[in-house]
Amino acid sequence: MNSKISISTILKISFALMLPSMAMTQSSIEPVGISRQIDLERYQFQLEEFASQFGPMDNSLLEPLSGMLNILLEKGEFEQVAEIQNRQMSIMRANLGFENPDLIPLLRGMIQVKQVLGDWESISSHLEHIRFLIGANYGPNSEELLLAIDNQAEWLLARFYLGEERKQSDNFLNARSLYRDMHQLAEEVFGEDSPSLYPWLYKRAYNLALMVQLLNTKDGFAYEFLNDVVRADGTFRLQLGTRPASVRGNSLGVWNLRNRDFVLGEGYLRQAQGFINDIREIAEADGDEEAQAIAHIYRGDYNVLMGRNSGRRQYNEARERLLEVGISSTDLEEFFKKPMPLPIPQFYPRFDDLLAYQRSITAATDDVPGEVMHLGIFSAWHENASAVLKPISSDPLLQIGMPQYLVDLRFTVSSRGSVSSVDIINSVPDGKKIAREGLRAVREIKFRPAIEDGKAVRTKDLQMRYLFAQRL
Repeated sequence: MNSKISISTILKISFALMLPSMAMTQSSIEPVGISRQIDLERYQFQLEEFASQFGPMDNSLLEPLSGMLNILLEKGEFEQVAEIQNRQMSIMRANLGFENPDLIPLLRGMIQVKQVLGDWESISSHLEHIRFLIGANYGPNSEELLLAIDNQAEWLLARFYLGEERKQSDNFLNARSLYRDMHQLAEEVFGEDSPSLYPWLYKRAYNLALMVQLLNTKDGFAYEFLNDVVRADGTFRLQLGTRPASVRGNSLGVWNLRNRDFVLGEGYLRQAQGFINDIREIAEADGDEEAQAIAHIYRGDYNVLMGRNSGRRQYNEARERLLEVGISSTDLEEFFKKPMPLPIPQFYPRFDDLLAYQRSITAATDDVPGEVMHLGIFSAWHENASAVLKPISSDPLLQIGMPQYLVDLRFTVSSRGSVSSVDIINSVPDGKKIAREGLRAVREIKFRPAIEDGKAVRTKDLQMRYLFAQRL
């Protein structure tokens, strides 16, 4: 089959077989009956007969292999499932060719099985294979290839979450390189002045913001990560302004990293803000006043992350512009009255979508009394990034779930977005260690402060549910 399949179909098709949940273990699967064992033996006999008659790479072998695969899935024999998938791949490549897009659904099925087996390296290899197939069928300058590379980057971030501490820095910095590649490719695909660049420019900005959050975490991982960043980039973007931007010799000995009053990596946040400025300039050239106004909100958010000010000037500029394009003052008041964790994971060029995102976050918990200002759920990325929101892949196949601890918190957010006066309301399971983890983490989270009458204000008695993964 040489006809191309729509990428929106290819990248969302799951393998034809319904694989068990990742949380499922072999001990949780019901024993397969004797009849299924007989079926398995029948398929095995058929497979041997076809191989003997038509050869080991004939298409006829695919049918008995699929039947065997179904039964082995029911039995939870995932190692054998992986072996069958490898054989299916060899047969399909022999008959369809190495560049046929029909290989992609099988590769996605292989990824699902490797998730169950915990074989993260193979998943990376399969995603690279998918990228090759997309490039071969849609060309090196295609939107389809952008999506395939995006999946690779999202998987690298997911691998950080999966707890391979020895490789966390490498995975993150490799993802950063992919976001840089995506930015350049997006400009080639869409042109440098296209609004279609918005999501790709912001992915670059958001990734840099995540990097700065990792540099500023209180965990020991930050020191290892800082060393890796300095080896990759030098010290130029660690600080800006009147503070030293670069030094000779050992850069890490110049500053007291634990007791400092600056954001380490401020230069990266300014670089990220530059990508937001690019969005604003494209919107201006396109005559899109609403997207221009939204870009001012994001610029304010990144000012807050830099710790330089409250972002008030940018937020007020955005508010005035949004009123001019017809956004209701009621919706604007709702948006700005609630502090929000920063940075926002996605750029929304329409205010209705940005407000809907905020509503979805704050409405994520049930049974909240009407008088309580609840900020919803904060799902932490990893114990080494406890104050960093977990990145979520846009591809359901790459969305990794793990058992969670839960801490309900009450606290105050200052006019500059910092947290203080933290109290524990509840934790599940109940225990001081779990509660302390949530208490310590929330103090490191930066929030967009509430804006009232054009001023950033302190907000007391806020509540939020903090989730973090149980250790593997």
